[in-house]
Amino acid sequence: MAQIVKNTAFSPYVTGPLLLLLAGAPASIRDPVLLRIPIKYHATIIKSLKWLFALGLLRKANRVLSDWADNKWLWNDDKSVWDWKKEVAVITGGSNGIGAKVVRNLVAKGIKVAVVDVEPLSDELRGWANISYFHCDITSRDAVHKAAEEIRAALGPPSILINNAGVGIASNILDATPEGLRKIFDINLISQWYTVQEFLPDMLAKKKGHIMTTASMAAFVGIAGTANYCCTKAGLLAFYESLNQELKHRYNCPQIKTSIVFPGWTRTRLTSSIEPDLKAAGEPPLMSPQTVADAMARQILAAKSGQIILGPKGAPVLRGLPSWMQERARDKTAEHVKVNASSAVS
Repeated sequence: MAQIVKNTAFSPYVTGPLLLLLAGAPASIRDPVLLRIPIKYHATIIKSLKWLFALGLLRKANRVLSDWADNKWLWNDDKSVWDWKKEVAVITGGSNGIGAKVVRNLVAKGIKVAVVDVEPLSDELRGWANISYFHCDITSRDAVHKAAEEIRAALGPPSILINNAGVGIASNILDATPEGLRKIFDINLISQWYTVQEFLPDMLAKKKGHIMTTASMAAFVGIAGTANYCCTKAGLLAFYESLNQELKHRYNCPQIKTSIVFPGWTRTRLTSSIEPDLKAAGEPPLMSPQTVADAMARQILAAKSGQIILGPKGAPVLRGLPSWMQERARDKTAEHVKVNASSAVS
């Protein structure tokens, strides 16, 4: 309800006509409306509408400019080049959880999907004609190349790459092991070099493609007990930004779409052990994996680039706040992940 009120109050399509009615319409139209409002409030209401209209226009202009920037300064974009029944999507970590639900959403639109994972397909994905499974350890460059060759041979060059695979192991910094660090960085971050190196060249040749990255709200804030995870997710944001720059300025191919998704705390098997701690810390109920998957699929099907923030909208501006405000915000997360919890965050 609060969101509906906010969107209405700041919509120039609502405040503009109201302002025109109360301040600019002929008396025969305006007066019957004003008679229903006490005279002492007339000036205040009209002044408030002027401010809301101006702020709404600024908000709308900001959204248009942001969309323009997200789409690499392209005003005109030929979406007709996307024929979903002919597209091939690759999704890492697509056998279970959020990834499996994204697969279902894409297949429902006729897209052929190659699931790349070390785990076999979950029951919800078995038996679908447009789902192909390729066993692959994405931490191995050779294994990614082998799987990519098999995908191209079986389905053709993919036009959509969704880097969704991720793990998280709760650990204090002093307790982190070399093996654990290598595992989380290889899966969450380094593997994205391997998959992009395999599938981007075909996209460049066709000047068409979409690369999506599943990050986390942890990209914006360091949380006690998850320094390893937060570092990989912050690294994904840097990877996404650098990829955008290279597509524009190195490969002269702004037509290729890029998206990065920032889910909040999401209910998956990876968060099951820390859910009680989150509840005790006063966090709202965990987000549904289907909610995240729906947002990801919508972005792919819209054929648009952008950043999709599914947690608190103000999180990206945290680092622009004064240090004392930043640290107060981080302090509130101190008990979210216990050091003895062997699990991951969203």
